[in-house]
Amino acid sequence: MLKAIIIEDETKARRVLEELVKEYCPDVEILASVDSVPEGVKAIKKFEPNLVFLDIEMPQYNGFQLFDFIEDVNFEVIFTTAYQEYAIQAFEVSAIAYLLKPIQIEKLIQAIDKVKEKSSQQSKERIQVMKSALGQEKVSKVALPISEGFLFVELNDIMYLTAEGAYTTIILRDGRKFLVSRNIKSFEEIFHHSFFFRPHRSYLINLNAVKQFIRQDGGYILMENGDSVSISKEKKEDFLMAYQSLK
Repeated sequence: MLKAIIIEDETKARRVLEELVKEYCPDVEILASVDSVPEGVKAIKKFEPNLVFLDIEMPQYNGFQLFDFIEDVNFEVIFTTAYQEYAIQAFEVSAIAYLLKPIQIEKLIQAIDKVKEKSSQQSKERIQVMKSALGQEKVSKVALPISEGFLFVELNDIMYLTAEGAYTTIILRDGRKFLVSRNIKSFEEIFHHSFFFRPHRSYLINLNAVKQFIRQDGGYILMENGDSVSISKEKKEDFLMAYQSLK
């Protein structure tokens, strides 16, 4: 059973979320529902929840400022927000659960399931990654879900990614490899950097980590570590243009 509190300044939105959780999430118990960050801090200290539903835009203090008052974050967070478009990328790169208003039942259940898979030990750092991503045109760091929790990686430290069905293997420039439970398309959608390129359906590469393009045998890409990466015929021209643009 997840013990939760809600921090939401709008009375109607707070009541709607309470009712949805009560009806569709039987394994979540709402211990308190408050309308501000100061009251949220009091509720967290009193009830010690393992889940907080947190609105972002509130008067006096926004949702992010909650963490200025709490030293040890030992709970998971589901942000509730009206943010759209680019802001969603910030949630994705930080592996933070979120709900867009108006809240949909299916999305609520998915967010709860996402929380159950996580350890809150790195929650504060993931939130910092998210805050950083919100303040930039392009993200520079990503939280990768691995078996031990989360690995925080600078994007330019990634050499390339390779598809493994519903999973993705990420190869770092220092030689480490990690299998993560996200498909490669999801990474392509959030890595909006000029130095990432999808040369083949099975690969997403960091152009800064390319050593050479080999024209023999139909053409392939040689990475810094000596690995060969396939390139489809229709992507060759785009790859060469993207690669040359970095030089």
